[in-house]
Amino acid sequence: MTTAGRLVHEPLSKAHCRGCGLLQRVGMRHLARTDFYERQYSFYERPGAANYDRPRYAAMARWITDAIGGQEPVSVLDAGCGRGWMMAAMRKHLPGARFDGIEPSEQESENARRAGFPVITAKVDERLSLLGSYDLVYSTNVLEHTANPREFLQVLAGSLSDGGVLVIVCPDAAVPNAEFMFSDQNYSFTPEHLAALGRQAGLVPRRWQAAPAVDSIRDKQLMVFSRPSASGGEPDPPRVDPAALYSLRCRYVASYSECSDYLVRSSEGFARVLNFGTSTWSMLLAAYCPDYWARVAACVIDGGAGEFQGRPVVDFASLAEADERLLLVLGVNPYSQDAFARRLTASGRSCVKWNHLICR
Repeated sequence: MTTAGRLVHEPLSKAHCRGCGLLQRVGMRHLARTDFYERQYSFYERPGAANYDRPRYAAMARWITDAIGGQEPVSVLDAGCGRGWMMAAMRKHLPGARFDGIEPSEQESENARRAGFPVITAKVDERLSLLGSYDLVYSTNVLEHTANPREFLQVLAGSLSDGGVLVIVCPDAAVPNAEFMFSDQNYSFTPEHLAALGRQAGLVPRRWQAAPAVDSIRDKQLMVFSRPSASGGEPDPPRVDPAALYSLRCRYVASYSECSDYLVRSSEGFARVLNFGTSTWSMLLAAYCPDYWARVAACVIDGGAGEFQGRPVVDFASLAEADERLLLVLGVNPYSQDAFARRLTASGRSCVKWNHLICR
């Protein structure tokens, strides 16, 4: 499964380095070396995306602006800007700044331009020089998708103004999480890896932060980089034991098989099984819990309509308040499942959560 919700009919094929714990896609093509992101990436097109993703970008924007320590950049670049939702969230915190974006997807670049942002349609490469230099360059959830992450950081480093900073937000691979289950994420970086990668790209790590306690970004990490000429000390990011991390990763992958078996057993006896949600977590259920997904009649969300992973999407408000024949299976973030379960059971509906099975 890709992060855009597209099934790729080839092995996930991730290899763990015994020496340092880096996880990397091997033996298979990197989709970053194809035209996947230019022509086939449609992360925002799934039903309900705005309900989930806009708050996530708002949380990351608060995190980034807090991390740069009160700086007031005049010029800002979003590297991998999508349709501009992150720039819109950042602009609320930096209303006086000029925002530019670069985005490989032709359709999403056009969507961002329609939202009023200047965007170059390209992967991060030497064409960035056409945009000038920036006091703040940030990139959220892009580095792990690149074919050459060191080169990606080198190019972004060349776009910094004197005194400018680069902020990278990406999954924190020190604890296994859903990010490495997506086939278009080529690398999984621990904090140590991220700091080392920045140094290889000619940058100096200045600050590392674990994610704030916000469900949608709990699996992320943030690192602030600068050029070597800038003043300030280096952070001491947490270290991990590669052997212990390997065991946890194997356990995490196995959890999806356990989850599939559990959801099949839990749905027995119900006339209709609905998947509650259309997030990336529901994508993972569709890919890695196929026996469960075969039982799903439809997906349900607030204000739902359309199609998701081969299933119709229906509006939650259209469901009967209490129907003993109907089961709702939570296809949402494991961190949020307890709250959703309380909401659903309070209205007399039967639901199943599975967050106790997924290692976190």
